[in-house]
Amino acid sequence: MAYRLNQKKKQFLVAVHVISVASWIGGTFGMLLLGFYLQNAVDEHQLHYTLLSMEVIDENLLKYPALLSLLTGILLSIWTQWGLFKHYWITIKLVLTLLTITIGILFLNKWTTGLLEFINKLGVASLQNQDFQNSWLSIIIVASFNLLCLLFMVFITYYKPFGKITKRGKKT
Repeated sequence: MAYRLNQKKKQFLVAVHVISVASWIGGTFGMLLLGFYLQNAVDEHQLHYTLLSMEVIDENLLKYPALLSLLTGILLSIWTQWGLFKHYWITIKLVLTLLTITIGILFLNKWTTGLLEFINKLGVASLQNQDFQNSWLSIIIVASFNLLCLLFMVFITYYKPFGKITKRGKKT
């Protein structure tokens, strides 16, 4: 028989999972707000400090909480009755979590760093640069997508829709 968590360990792991998800959602929302704020910057210093704040959020409230959320979610799935591939809602959460983490790793950090390079070269004139605007819009779109995914995952955690995955792929 597979390992199962006792009630105390399960409660602890759920608490860590909820805190990491809350941090991840807060960080994503913060990135989105700072991204919008970036467009209203009046000078180079405001642009620079806003982007530095976005990098701090990316490093501390996106990467680590996302990875901790993934780890605790997998552990909760395999060490409880839910299983990792027994229910559609858990599999959907796993796929969305991996997707949002991958997008963040491959693109979000690169775009934020790119915006900083523009500001270092062009200062406040960066706001008029089309490449700067394209990267900015990409950050806004990705942060919005990630926030929607995270909120969707919270809802399906509580509602547990779509049924159980059977051996033949039929819902029960």
